[in-house]
Amino acid sequence: MADDTLTESDAAADGSATRTEVYLGLLWLGITVFTAYASLHGVPGAPGPVSSAVSALPDVISSALVTAASIGAAAAARHSSAFRRLLVGLAAGVAFGAVTAVGVRIAYGPTTSVTMLSITVAAACVLGGGFAMLPGGVLDASLWAMTWVLFAGLILSVLKPTLLTMLGGGATADSRFLLLQPAVAGLLAAMHSVRWQRAENPALFWFLVAGALPGVYLLATEALGHLGGKVLSATPDSVAGQALFTNAAKLKYDVIVLAVGGVLALLIGARRPRS
Repeated sequence: MADDTLTESDAAADGSATRTEVYLGLLWLGITVFTAYASLHGVPGAPGPVSSAVSALPDVISSALVTAASIGAAAAARHSSAFRRLLVGLAAGVAFGAVTAVGVRIAYGPTTSVTMLSITVAAACVLGGGFAMLPGGVLDASLWAMTWVLFAGLILSVLKPTLLTMLGGGATADSRFLLLQPAVAGLLAAMHSVRWQRAENPALFWFLVAGALPGVYLLATEALGHLGGKVLSATPDSVAGQALFTNAAKLKYDVIVLAVGGVLALLIGARRPRS
């Protein structure tokens, strides 16, 4: 296993590399919240605040978790100890979570249900900050990989009608698409996680970790969304809360991304040139 210490030059490099990911994560988060806000306030007959917030919540959680991990990694880049990086990352996650929770309440309204959903998003930020305990190069590689996983999900969803026709149509095509989409996302995760680690030439184990982490982020998103749905189900908006519950199809998607990303990253990393 690679040494879990950082030299001063390594820390500076990690901080510089992570800044771009911070900006990208903030962009993802801003676009997600703004899109949902626009659908709520700009379309006649649009769904109510809670329904709109629930619809946007999975993407908001993913974006918040990734952005918080990025901010935590940037804040903790100068610390050599994993424990110190964890503490700094958690502190950054708490601060960013508070800001994000306030933003969600402003976007969707000050109701009790929306407040509970904003707390769920804040929890995602704290969890994301905790990932800062990982070596900077590994975390940065996983965050870039996760960005491509999110892009893959978006692009393949847009192309779904065309792909279903190419896959033969009908129920069989749907089943194939449900396997194709996470497989492609996992492949992209593996390729980009390895690409970002090649220069550092870490131990082979870290290729596996970085490639699998996007699937872990997705599973964390599902877990937090499910928890938020359970809490929301105890309010008058219980029907909306049930929409957040996870199911076998969602978990299958996340596990495939995790498995494909981790295994392929391990195989690709094993073929890297030896220093």
